[in-house]
Amino acid sequence: MTRSHGRKRISRTREAARAAAHSGPERRAALWVETARAYSQRGRLAEGYQALRIAESCAAQDIRRPAVRELVADMAARDRRRALPELHHFSRRLGVPA
Repeated sequence: MTRSHGRKRISRTREAARAAAHSGPERRAALWVETARAYSQRGRLAEGYQALRIAESCAAQDIRRPAVRELVADMAARDRRRALPELHHFSRRLGVPA
């Protein structure tokens, strides 16, 4: 994915999150997970982690889905220098190998 596609995805996801502000918690969580995915694809792991924490606060059960666990595993693997210890703690809490 190119950088411009990542920027567009983040922008679209932010717009969708604003539009879904009054929708159900599962929908809001799904939008924040997509925001995390977009940030991750751009290499912005800290922002991606924060988006995942917001998703968890919306619907904690949705964070345990296999696709989200795979995203967390990928993000933790990309943080080779362990600059985000909270991401690795989050990963371990979900039972995701890092």
